[in-house]
Amino acid sequence: MTSPINAAQVPTPPAAGQVIILIMELNPDGEGWQDHCRELPANEQERTYRFRYAADRLRFAKCRLMLREVVACWQCITKNEVTFRFGRNGKPFLVQDHGLQFNISHTTGCAVLALCHNHEIGIDIEMTSRNTNFEGVARKVFTRREQEMLMSLSKSEKRKLFFQLWTAKESLMKATGLGFSLNPSSVETFLPKDSGDTGGFSSQNLPTANAFQVVEIPVSPGYQSMLCAPTQVMEKPPLIFTV
Repeated sequence: MTSPINAAQVPTPPAAGQVIILIMELNPDGEGWQDHCRELPANEQERTYRFRYAADRLRFAKCRLMLREVVACWQCITKNEVTFRFGRNGKPFLVQDHGLQFNISHTTGCAVLALCHNHEIGIDIEMTSRNTNFEGVARKVFTRREQEMLMSLSKSEKRKLFFQLWTAKESLMKATGLGFSLNPSSVETFLPKDSGDTGGFSSQNLPTANAFQVVEIPVSPGYQSMLCAPTQVMEKPPLIFTV
């Protein structure tokens, strides 16, 4: 089978305080999920089959296989020896190296994997062309200030801001491991002003929100991605690789 990443493409492990991001294409019309699935251990094959649609099976199987192969290369073990356990709110961690933090996000056509040592991180990617009821969703997940910002814009600008805000919020929810137990409408998001700049958060429900920053990840047109990490990690720009 064709591996999602070969040994020559695997970057060196991240230095202290450094985030590595891998960007990978997902093409359900050009590749089958079955080849990736059969390379996974039995429990992850079973999880793959729980997804109803082939595109979702491909997303899970290919992303999990890529993570296994990267970790195996760094740990000098086989991909089948890579073992995961689950912590709070179901967030997985690596048995072989508790200090290696990782987070995966995928959407139609694209996936991102972020890795860092000793710091919680979160990443999110969304396809921005999908049909979305911006106003309806915004009333549920955005603050009043964010809703007002959104409603003042043209249709195209509204779409861009919506996905910027949403990917930023979701990256924070993933970095903290809280998921939707943290109400996204309770988080005030301050987006980066320019490319390469960092933004931040504040929340009465999460006093530590201001300890995290967010940065936009450059991905292909039609996608929006944000990385969230503690402030000290953001002192170094993430290293980004397309595989």
